[in-house]
Amino acid sequence: MTGRRLCVLGATALLLGCVRQPAPVPPRCPADAVLSAAAPAQGTPVEATPVGQCLATRAEAGDVAAALRLGDFYRTAPSTLPLIDRRGRQIHWYRLAADRGSAVGAWQAVQLIDINRDIQVPNDALAYLFVAIKAGIPEAGDYLVDQWQDGRVDPGKLWALRRWLARPGAIPEDQRRDIIAGLNAPADELEEE
Repeated sequence: MTGRRLCVLGATALLLGCVRQPAPVPPRCPADAVLSAAAPAQGTPVEATPVGQCLATRAEAGDVAAALRLGDFYRTAPSTLPLIDRRGRQIHWYRLAADRGSAVGAWQAVQLIDINRDIQVPNDALAYLFVAIKAGIPEAGDYLVDQWQDGRVDPGKLWALRRWLARPGAIPEDQRRDIIAGLNAPADELEEE
């Protein structure tokens, strides 16, 4: 009987050891804290500063606003940051926000990822573009129609979006109609407008 209790206690201890403890919630960043471009101008990423580190920790823990704030910092920072990969950092923070449900992050990521107009729209950019369209960002719909008319989107990649667009009420009706018309119009019709 005692051996059986020891086995049960041992098994319980092993199970408790395997259970992941929840990650501690990162501290709140000061609301009035300003991200300074001084450190990046010297080649140090803003994430290495106290405010940047606080925002990065919160963003990695799931705070979409913190991820967007870091992405926006690198987007609007002066172009005198030659030692920092601004575009790479923007993509990282906007993707992180998009992966956590931010349509704004998705739209910003599309614009950063899809830079080569001579090839098909990359799959990840297309996926983020669909997120932005479904959230009702009007520029995203226009962008999709333009890329479709330029032959940069494979027709097979649009069937799910077309089915979604066929349902009224998903996005504003005028926006929905414009996207559908753009995807159905011959290329020469749009060039005349």
